[in-house]
Formats: sequence, structure tokens, C-alpha cells
Amino acid sequence: MNKYLHCEGCFDISAKPKECRQPCLHDAFRYLVDKITDSSEQIKALILRKLPDPPLELVHSKEVCRYVGIVSKTLYRCEKQGLILPFKKDHTGKYFLHTDMVAFKKKYHHLAD
Repeated sequence: MNKYLHCEGCFDISAKPKECRQPCLHDAFRYLVDKITDSSEQIKALILRKLPDPPLELVHSKEVCRYVGIVSKTLYRCEKQGLILPFKKDHTGKYFLHTDMVAFKKKYHHLAD
């Protein structure tokens, strides 16, 4: 709103900036539109931050062996080498992330992306 335009022709496309004693309505409206646009961007960012993360897809070690085509002893050896790491362990076994399982199959069988 620091710029001033000639008030009579401010809504013309061909308006040329001149010194004027009062701020032009056109500039005021442009300022409001800019503020609303900035506010909407901030609201979108806030909403995206507040959305929960997608649920994790965990896969049991037996399913990993079946998917990759290996036995459990081979999976254990690959864990020791760091090719795949368990996400969670409990009394029922080890659980891996689904995305890690897919990446592990590509690494193990030397498949291209």
C-alpha cells in the first residue's frame, strides 16, 4: 500500500503511477488479495502438518521369506549383513516394513529399479 496511483484512472489498465495524497483502492485490493493468498498457503501447510502419518505396513518374517524366495536362515544371515533390518520384535517373531521387504528383494536378486 506504499505505492500511490492517480485515483481517477486507477481501475484502468493504462493507469500510470503518479503521486497522490490518498492510497488508491486498487492497491488496497491488491494488498488484500496478497494477504489472503499468503494466509491460504499457511493454512495448507498447517493442515499438512496436522495430518497423521499413514499406518505402517508390517510384514512377518515368514511372509518376507515367501515373498523373496529364501529360507529363514538366509534371512537371518542377511539381517546380520545389514541388508534388511527388523522394525519390531516380539514373542511372535520379527516384523519388517513392507517397503523394506520390496527393496530387499531387489537387492537380493540384483533386480533393476
